[in-house]
Amino acid sequence: MSLKEKNRFKPIFKQLIRLRENVQNRQKILKFKKKKWQTFLTFYSYKLKNYKKFKPLDHTKYFVTKHGTRGMSYKKRFRDTLQAGRKLRIFYGNLLKKYFKKKIRIAIKKKQYKKRIENTFLNFFETRLDTVLYRAKFAPTVRSAQQLILHGKVYVNQVQVKSKAYHLKSGDVVNLSLDSLNLYENHIINSIKWSVPPKHLLINYRTLQILFLNNLESTNLASEFLFNLKLQKILVNSSKQ
Repeated sequence: MSLKEKNRFKPIFKQLIRLRENVQNRQKILKFKKKKWQTFLTFYSYKLKNYKKFKPLDHTKYFVTKHGTRGMSYKKRFRDTLQAGRKLRIFYGNLLKKYFKKKIRIAIKKKQYKKRIENTFLNFFETRLDTVLYRAKFAPTVRSAQQLILHGKVYVNQVQVKSKAYHLKSGDVVNLSLDSLNLYENHIINSIKWSVPPKHLLINYRTLQILFLNNLESTNLASEFLFNLKLQKILVNSSKQ
């Protein structure tokens, strides 16, 4: 195993200091008491108080700043683009940069009439089994959902699946093993951002089943994130490389 693979799943809390964003909603970070965390925790605690003021930006629209020169320097635009890509990769389970860019190239090639690249790109990740488990509140993070899959707790159409990158199709039924019922219940109860399940999922919390509808085009996924995606910057930057 390469050094990059070994370091891939080390604790990511230090990366959050530079990003200034609790991308994976880890509540453990609020208990850190070391001095190096104070600046970040002060900023993040203030953001939590004003959480209701957060307005997710629709990723299918192009936004122009009110002030033509503010924040438009090459250095700041380059930094924002790198941070936006890093946030998205960490959110989806700390994906490799190589895998991330590969999906961007595929999305550009698969661009169809009246379908935006942003939607095609997000569909690659939202149809993954680990992401679906997270959206259904059976896991607190995508990384935790991956652990459930690798330990053989997840079944698709009554067949055990151990591939975290398994892509679901319309009509697929996901079942969870009942021997870890207490674990699922704790994740659901302790879910911070509880909301109506996405339109592309039908969830039965009594039987621990998920029906995947695959109507992602009718779902505004921007509201499912606690940070602005800035997909235009990510896609444009990666297409030039």
